[in-house]
Amino acid sequence: MKPASRLLFLDWLRAWALLVMIETHVFNAFLANSLRQSAWFQSLNFINGLVAPSFLFVSGFVFLVAAQKRVDELRSFGKPLRKQLGRIGMVWIIGYAMHLPSYWIPRLAAGISAEEWLRFYRVDVLHCIALTWLFLLMSLIAIRSERLRQAWLAIWIVALTGLAPLIYSVEFRPFLPTPLAGYLNDRTQSLFPIFPWSAFMLAGALCAAWFLAARRAGQERRFMLGLAGVGVVMILAGKLLPAASASWKADPMTFLLRLGIVLLLLGACWLYGLVRAPNRSLLLDVSRESLFVYVAHLMLIYGPFFAGASLSYLVGKTRGPLECSLGSIALAAMMLWGARGWGAIQRRRSLP
Repeated sequence: MKPASRLLFLDWLRAWALLVMIETHVFNAFLANSLRQSAWFQSLNFINGLVAPSFLFVSGFVFLVAAQKRVDELRSFGKPLRKQLGRIGMVWIIGYAMHLPSYWIPRLAAGISAEEWLRFYRVDVLHCIALTWLFLLMSLIAIRSERLRQAWLAIWIVALTGLAPLIYSVEFRPFLPTPLAGYLNDRTQSLFPIFPWSAFMLAGALCAAWFLAARRAGQERRFMLGLAGVGVVMILAGKLLPAASASWKADPMTFLLRLGIVLLLLGACWLYGLVRAPNRSLLLDVSRESLFVYVAHLMLIYGPFFAGASLSYLVGKTRGPLECSLGSIALAAMMLWGARGWGAIQRRRSLP
């Protein structure tokens, strides 16, 4: 057996998270309201709730692995840093652009309502990723000691999760502009404020730092098995300890539970890589073109492509589980092949 090359276990975890994300959005958009209180949907909802933690964790892990390889170049404040900042800025812009309704342009002169501005300012997963990437980049450049940087990340993970119940109880708009307040809690309809969602990315970055150290020491297998064991402990703590917040999003015990499951999933993907490590597959294409898949599938569901209306608006929450399941499979198949095609286009563009 051989260790997985190119850290393919991260690609597989991200690919499965993206495919389940597609199912999540299809069911959220189209499942009939009368079916949402059933026991099977509650179980499905819990599984779907692991998508964002997995996706964010891998985003933090991969970012640190890639940035660590060229940390000296980044610290020179030259082209590599500008390129990295440009990528972060692009993700940020796409996040806001996806909140722009098609009818805004002709209505700019007449004015846009406060409620519409609130939807535009809403912090989604791309905003959270971009801000956390920027934080990780600045930390990597500013803190040269690896141990000190790991301690710095650990402190922020504890702060983002431990202070979340308090942060979620505060209305920040009297003190901060709405676009900034949206990054702190869900009072402005934000879906992924940095409390506590950034902590999943920072946990991924911290695990990446430990993983790289273990790999250099020839202790990769021992580290990954130990990480899975830590995941089990986190799951037990999340299940047995009392909740610290009425909101599951702000509850540190819920964070522990979900992070523990993510660590177990990561370990499972790593073990799979010991047995089988294909360098080319549709799943890997989905992972490597994750931004395309994320944007494309949301646009197909919520984009105003039907005389100004979206598919979610035209169909509504009217369908049963079988129809939603078939729709999820069809959309996932489109994204699998779409990712492969988009990847091929990107490779052609990069050729001299």
